[in-house]
Amino acid sequence: MELRVMLLAHLRPRADSTVWDVGGGTGALALEIARLMPLGQVHTLERDPEAIQLLERNRRHLAIDNLHIHAGQAPDGLSLLPPHPDRVVLEVGRPLPSVLRAVWAALQPRGRLVISTASLEGLVDATDTLGQLEAHDVQVVQATVHRMQRRGSQARLAAAEPLFLIAAERHG
Repeated sequence: MELRVMLLAHLRPRADSTVWDVGGGTGALALEIARLMPLGQVHTLERDPEAIQLLERNRRHLAIDNLHIHAGQAPDGLSLLPPHPDRVVLEVGRPLPSVLRAVWAALQPRGRLVISTASLEGLVDATDTLGQLEAHDVQVVQATVHRMQRRGSQARLAAAEPLFLIAAERHG
């Protein structure tokens, strides 16, 4: 939940945004975005059939009508999504430069892109590619969430896997 809040803060969706969520897994972030912007549209692209099934079940259970689920893998599956989103979330282990370039080309001018990755290689690849694409307002945040765990009578804080958030804006 804490990391979703950070992703949303960097994404800055408008009430009527068209959002792509690429590689969103079971869709916790896509569901949250769709709930926050009922006038907008969220399109998620996911390759895992089990994740898609769970996301569809949650979408129905929460009665969210503005979330659209597309089965496919980037970059080829991006053609299934409506053109020219103004917000894109790329949730991947390591963003491939070809996927990042395809997403960037589709993004509207003044649109925002947020990438989440857990790997240092993903961080380097993303920032290098964004530099080549002349992205504006590039921000990098390393986030770690600690949660309390109880073991018997003792409580301790345990760190979850750190996550890198890379946010950028496209001009002109």
